[in-house]
Amino acid sequence: VQKWLKEIDFSGAPNINPNQGEPPNCPSKIDASVCYWTCQGCAADDVVTCPSSNVWGLTFDDGPTDATPRLLEFLLQQNVKATFFLIGGNVIQYPEVVRTEITHGHHLASHTWSHHALTTLSNEQIVAEMKWTEKAIEDATGYRVKYIRPPYGDIDNRVRFVLKKLGYIVVDWTSDAFDTNDWKIPLKQATTSSVIIKFKQSVDNYNNNTKTTTTRTNLRKGFISLEHDLSTDTVTVAKSIIPYAVSHSLIIQSVATCLRDDKPYSAINGLRTNNSLPANGMNPVGQGSPNATRTVTAGSSRFNVLGHHFLGLVLITFYGIWW
Repeated sequence: VQKWLKEIDFSGAPNINPNQGEPPNCPSKIDASVCYWTCQGCAADDVVTCPSSNVWGLTFDDGPTDATPRLLEFLLQQNVKATFFLIGGNVIQYPEVVRTEITHGHHLASHTWSHHALTTLSNEQIVAEMKWTEKAIEDATGYRVKYIRPPYGDIDNRVRFVLKKLGYIVVDWTSDAFDTNDWKIPLKQATTSSVIIKFKQSVDNYNNNTKTTTTRTNLRKGFISLEHDLSTDTVTVAKSIIPYAVSHSLIIQSVATCLRDDKPYSAINGLRTNNSLPANGMNPVGQGSPNATRTVTAGSSRFNVLGHHFLGLVLITFYGIWW
């Protein structure tokens, strides 16, 4: 971590104090310059939509887990690609699952090492969360990721500053309508049927609004959803809503593909994708996802409270490796 920190110039970082809580509560007063997505709806230049209409940017958070292989089998049968926002502490437990994701042509991205709310961490701690995750994924696959989804969508301009210093592109999701809240199912706070019904309604509303537009300039952009590969129940949700979307003429893509990013990783096979300079890494086990247009709309105003996946091993490792 000390070596990584020496490579980063924090001068000019916004002077925004870390928040408290996991996830943090929204402060009663927030200056506009903070641009706090979850509390102010300020997305800055985070990615929250796909540029083209009728496109669904499919994403899954918090894996890999025991449930991920069942999801991968289904996606393979459907010939559907997704972006997987991976937790570093889980990657080192299930490296073979991450390699399968690459082999199947999915897009890998970061969801930090331990799913801590980033606005509660210091700049140095954010670097540790990101770089250890980056290393774990690269050690497992040879691919160095460059996309990040902040846990809980918890991000402000200070966190953005640090992530950009590390070369990351931030991806949130389009709105509450496309947040499945499937993480609530294992906690008995929602049912698979309620989650499925809500998302199908969001798809119907999206399609109806698109069809009512009269000019090309008014065509809606595509949306980015939020799902999780956490349990059999969350996989069941995916198995229901994906065929429904396809039957309603939606094109399902990974975030990198929907953004038309033909270099969705910062390094592959030890070579940087932007300038072909040597970089540390091992041989990749498969081909990465293709296809960078950045697009912005106002973000969600809610946190996802995902407490049950804080595995003891993850936390022990998290507190043991920072320094």
